[in-house]
Amino acid sequence: MSRTLLAFALGALLALAPARLAAQNWDDDDAGKDRGEPSHFAINLRINRVGLSLGNSAVHTGLRLNWSDAGIERINGINVTIWKPGEPTTGTINGLALGVLGPGAVRIHGIAIGLGGVVTERLMRGIAIAGLGVVSNGDIRGISVAGLGAVANNDFRGFGIAGLGVVANGSFKGIGIAGLGVVANHDLSGISVAGLGVVANGDFGGVAFSGVGVVANGNMTGVVVSGVGTVTNGYFKGIGIGGVGMVANQGITGIAIGGIGVASDGVLRGGAIAGYMVRVREVRGISAAVLRVKTNTLRGVSIAGFNQVRRVQVGLTIGLLNYARELHGVQLGLINIAGNNKWPWRALPLLNLHLRRAPEREEGY
Repeated sequence: MSRTLLAFALGALLALAPARLAAQNWDDDDAGKDRGEPSHFAINLRINRVGLSLGNSAVHTGLRLNWSDAGIERINGINVTIWKPGEPTTGTINGLALGVLGPGAVRIHGIAIGLGGVVTERLMRGIAIAGLGVVSNGDIRGISVAGLGAVANNDFRGFGIAGLGVVANGSFKGIGIAGLGVVANHDLSGISVAGLGVVANGDFGGVAFSGVGVVANGNMTGVVVSGVGTVTNGYFKGIGIGGVGMVANQGITGIAIGGIGVASDGVLRGGAIAGYMVRVREVRGISAAVLRVKTNTLRGVSIAGFNQVRRVQVGLTIGLLNYARELHGVQLGLINIAGNNKWPWRALPLLNLHLRRAPEREEGY
């Protein structure tokens, strides 16, 4: 999400005890204009830069009212503006920053509210509320609420809620709620709720709910529920539910549930349930599917219409058709095939078994 989506303006207000009135038109204003520098003309009611300032004062503590901030250094107190700040964005605002279009500074510490947007170059720390977007080209620390998007081009730590997206181009840690997506280009941890998707290009850890999908290009741990798919290119640890499917390329530890399928090229340690098919390299626990369970090695229990153990079965299978190339356990079903049994005991109805102990090993595809 680009900064150009956000209209922003700065504001300043804070009242300390009024002192002498001093109208200031600094001697170097004209020279500053010749150098392309902003004018710092202001009408001030203050002592030692503390009090009331009307205009573009560069340093102030108290209440400050300005049309548009330009070249500010440090504002402590309440800052109110109407129009967007000048370029480049400068300075630090500590306290309350209010803007019609929106406040903007290099750093804002405190509370920032803009009808358009809130923009910082390096850090937004505190509470930021914007009609369109909260954007930091650096970090966000705290609470950000935006009609469209809350975006940190580096790390986001805290609570973000947005009508479209909560985005961290670095890592995200905290609570993210978005109408479309919660996205971190590195790691994502905490609680994430999104209408469309939750995406971590690194690792995900925590709790996630998504109408469509939850995706991690790294590892995924925690409790994850998605309307369509829960997918990780690493391993999964926890409870994962996908309305259509649950996929963990490196392995699953915990409970995996897929409306159609559960799949992994690694080891399932725990339980897997699927409406259509469970396909994993090795089952160490319980697997169940309406149609088919396909695995190289089973060490536990499998229940399906067709239990296909391509290498070694140690444990129990229950289904219409049960097949194991090497059986060390029990098969219950209409047809039971144990490749290591001698004829006529290799294929039997209702019950087949081979109780000799199997060696401990993992098999690859």
